[in-house]
Amino acid sequence: MHMSKQKQESLYSSSFKQIQFIQRLARKKHKKSPTIAEIAAITGDSEEYILESMEYGQPNLANIQPYYH
Repeated sequence: MHMSKQKQESLYSSSFKQIQFIQRLARKKHKKSPTIAEIAAITGDSEEYILESMEYGQPNLANIQPYYH
């Protein structure tokens, strides 16, 4: 089954938000960031998918225009 690029990016973005939430909670509770393996165990996703989500789920910084004063 092939998924459209837009839908895949949406899934990565959603997962990225979940990963950020998990990271914030871990830093607050344990004073350290969780490992990729720990995040994968919490979410039930593979480590590869976690890494892909962290890479592709972020906003596309290439499309952001620089701000000049």
